[in-house]
Amino acid sequence: MLLPIGPDELEVVRRDRVDAWGRRAEESTDLEGGSQLRCCLARAEPGERILLVGHAPSGIERPWQEVGPVFVHAGRCPHAADGSVPAWFDEDARVLRAYDAEGAMRYDHNRVVAAGEGVEAALREVLAHAEVAEVHVRNLLAQCFIARAVRRP
Repeated sequence: MLLPIGPDELEVVRRDRVDAWGRRAEESTDLEGGSQLRCCLARAEPGERILLVGHAPSGIERPWQEVGPVFVHAGRCPHAADGSVPAWFDEDARVLRAYDAEGAMRYDHNRVVAAGEGVEAALREVLAHAEVAEVHVRNLLAQCFIARAVRRP
């Protein structure tokens, strides 16, 4: 199951325009559209207001916890993520980073998925390993976090 950034975290960020680390959120208009939105796992429509904020996909305070830039809707998200892998995930190469239940990276299960290779199938393969609790999907080039994947309940 693919998980966007949780609405509780984003409610505070949108209200205060400050991320969880006290950094100011940067608001802009996506004039051309296409920004990858981590609040709903959709792409921004032309003219949508978006925020650039710092986000750490892992809530576990370990050396592997990273804070990086992500785009989200500036206001309440008009879309609802349904846990599925959006088709646009396959448009570019992705990195899958595997983590165990304690938040340690499982380097032996990390992998690169080439554009068009099938992110959904690759996620199923990585999550099939019992020691993998979650997988972070990232852009290959920029290494930006896109979404977390966990086994379906």
